Amino acid sequence: MNVIGIISSPRKNGNTETLVHAVLEGATSAGHHTSTVHLNDLKFVGCQACNYCKAHEGCKQKDDLSKVLEDIRKADAVIFSTPIYFGQLNGQFRLFEDRMFSFIDATFSSNLKPGKKAVIVTSQGNPDPKAFENASKEFGKIMSMAGFKVVDTITMSNGNNPHAVKERKDLLEEAKKVGAAL
Repeated sequence: MNVIGIISSPRKNGNTETLVHAVLEGATSAGHHTSTVHLNDLKFVGCQACNYCKAHEGCKQKDDLSKVLEDIRKADAVIFSTPIYFGQLNGQFRLFEDRMFSFIDATFSSNLKPGKKAVIVTSQGNPDPKAFENASKEFGKIMSMAGFKVVDTITMSNGNNPHAVKERKDLLEEAKKVGAAL
């Protein structure tokens, strides 16, 4: 199985990235091939509403995100991660999410191979883990429409300290178990 971790946090080695690596560690322990993408390191723009993808496979734009979208097409599972900013997925992630519109054909059906799995990972400063759960729920609905089966959502709360998750052994173990179960 090929598993890709998408990291949208601009903060290197922070809570979001640490959780993604824990999921991928679990996936590796189960014999899966894993890789990561740091969206903040890429040069890309959002969807241009050209509808090219409705008559062709893939997005017409050719930038750093093109290969990532193609890799997602080939992957068996994707770990989608984002910090929560102002109650929503961060900007880097939202631009990326818009480009995933190319996974939907003109009839609003998925054009991806069936059976793809998704894990959603979020990190937020708010101590209430349910405070912004709608952001990940809405993204999960979009991923279901795109043909993914969302198998789990991992939420890090009270994460203002960029390394707070390292003290959350329970959450890191949960993330590893999620990865191993892919």
